[in-house]
Amino acid sequence: MCRRSSENLFLFFKSALLLCCLLSRIGEASSPESIYQALKDAAQQELANTGTPSLQIAVASDASKIMSIAVGLADVENLVPAKNDTKYRTASVAKWFTASAALLLSEKGNLDLDAPVQKYCSDYPVKHWPITTRQLVSHTAGVRHYIDFEAEIRKATSKSVKAALEKQQLLEQVSEVTRYTDVIAPLNSFKNDPLMFEPGTDWLYSSFGYRLLACVVQGAAKQTYTSLMEALIFTPSGMTHTQADDAWTIISERSAGYHLNRDRSLRNADLRDVSENLPAGGYLSTATDLVKFALAYNSTLVSPKTRKLMSESQHAPLDNSQEKTWRDAIPQADKYGYGLMLFSKYEPGLIGHTGRQAGGSAILLLQPNTGVAVAVMTNAKGWNGFLPFALKIKSIFEKYLEIPR
Repeated sequence: MCRRSSENLFLFFKSALLLCCLLSRIGEASSPESIYQALKDAAQQELANTGTPSLQIAVASDASKIMSIAVGLADVENLVPAKNDTKYRTASVAKWFTASAALLLSEKGNLDLDAPVQKYCSDYPVKHWPITTRQLVSHTAGVRHYIDFEAEIRKATSKSVKAALEKQQLLEQVSEVTRYTDVIAPLNSFKNDPLMFEPGTDWLYSSFGYRLLACVVQGAAKQTYTSLMEALIFTPSGMTHTQADDAWTIISERSAGYHLNRDRSLRNADLRDVSENLPAGGYLSTATDLVKFALAYNSTLVSPKTRKLMSESQHAPLDNSQEKTWRDAIPQADKYGYGLMLFSKYEPGLIGHTGRQAGGSAILLLQPNTGVAVAVMTNAKGWNGFLPFALKIKSIFEKYLEIPR
C-alpha cells in the first residue's frame, strides 16, 4: 500500500514537473521578446533577399499592444537607420482613408452616395452620363487613370492626335512636380476629359477618380479636405505620425526615396510631388499609424453596416484561379470593394490596400474576424514581394499568439 502510494506520488510530481516545463516553454515561445525576434529575423532576411533599403513593420490585434520593427536605412546616402517613427509614403493605401471618410459622411447624412457629384463638387463639369460618389469609391465611374503617353504617342494615327497627346503629356509632367495646397486645382489635368465608359457598367482603377472624391467630401462636409481627414480619420484613430507629404516643408523623420532595380541595385527615386494626388496617395505615415487606423476601422471608426458594404466586391468574378502571384498586390475589378482590396484568395475575409509610387511602397492588411492588422512600408518602389511578406509577418504573429485563422 505504501509502495503504491509512493509510486503514485512520484508520478504526480513527475507529471507536475513536465507540465511546468511545458508551460514554461509555451510562455517563452509566446513572450513579446521571442515574437519580436522572430519578426525582426524575418525582416532582416527579406532585406537581404530583395535589396530594398529598409523595412518598417507593425502588427497587432490590440491598439495598446502594437509591435513595431524597423530595419535597414531610411537614408542610404547618409547611412541614417530606419526607426519606428520614420515616415514613409503611403501611396494608394490612402484610398482606404478617403473612402472611409466618404462613407462616414454618408452615415452622418451629409453625403448622398447616389447623388450626382456636382451636388458637392461644382468644379467638375457635367458629363454625358451622371457620376455618383458610390461609383467613385468603387472605381466604376469611368474617370480615367494615368495614361502611358509614350505608348499612345507611338500608336497615334495622325499628326494632330500626336500633338494633342504630347501637349497633354507635358501638362501632366508639370502637374507631377507642382506643389498644390488644395484639392480643386489638381482636377484641371483631367476634368475636361470624356469618361472612359458609362458609369456603373465597367470597372477602372482610378487615382484621378479619388482626386474628384476629395472634392466631393470637401463639399459635403463644408470644410477643407485636409481638416476633414484630420477630424474624421486621423485623430479618432490616434494617427499622430500621419500627414500630407509636402515637398517644400522640412518634415522630421521623413525617409529618402529610392527605386529598386531588377538587379537589386538602388537609384534615387523619380522626382514626384504627390500633393496633386493627396486623397489617392499623397500621405506620409508609419506602419504603426497604419495599424492604428485598421484597428479603429474594425471597431468604432465606421459602423458594421459600412464595413460590410466596403468589403463587398462590385464586379462579377473574372478569374477563379487560385494561383498566387505578385500581381495579386495590384487592384483588380473582382477583388475590390469601396476603397478596399479583397484578399479572399489568401484567407476568407482578409481585406486591405497596397500602394506603390516613386520613393515608396506600402501594404496594410486587416483580418476583421480576428482583429489582426499588419502594415509594412519601405522607401523604394520596385519591391514586388510586399504582399507575401506581409502575410508572412501576420502568420508569425498569429502563430506565437495562437490566434486561430
